[in-house]
Amino acid sequence: MQNLPPDGPAAAVPTDAPATESLGAPAPADPPAVKAASLSPRARKAAAAKAPAEPPARKRAKRWVQDEKGGFVYKRVEPDLQADLREFVQARPGGWSHEDWMAFLDHLRERGHDTSDPDALGLALERERLASILERVQGMGPKRVASVVGRYETAWSCARADVDEIATLPGMNRALAEKVRQSLS
Repeated sequence: MQNLPPDGPAAAVPTDAPATESLGAPAPADPPAVKAASLSPRARKAAAAKAPAEPPARKRAKRWVQDEKGGFVYKRVEPDLQADLREFVQARPGGWSHEDWMAFLDHLRERGHDTSDPDALGLALERERLASILERVQGMGPKRVASVVGRYETAWSCARADVDEIATLPGMNRALAEKVRQSLS
């Protein structure tokens, strides 16, 4: 038989305890460590399953790379962001949706790229899109493409630029500027 106070089980609870506390449950102001210790093993396991997962560690690929002397060295190779951006742009010549963009960010994260600044990645993607369009224009070489991309950064802003303004860029002329505007329309 249990040792109960003479007044019964109700007397076992101190009268100065707040009404929100119940026996065995932590008070709302308890620190997380106290709350975790008071949970059952099953509840701890369920809470751990609900906790956000840590992002996977960056995987650094290693492969055989030819060195300056003509030999091969097993080296760590960083993922190539420019190649990933180019591949994404070429797969979607008509543009992309928000869902495509979010999936692409996940893809970049899986490949080991730093995606902590999606705005910078979005601008790099827009610059790559503009460069891809300009490279298809006859007469546009790498220097001219770099000149236009450096000034306008997005296909939208370049399409809204005046032909005379495009023609004033280094290496450009009016006829080529008209071809650029036509390719962006």
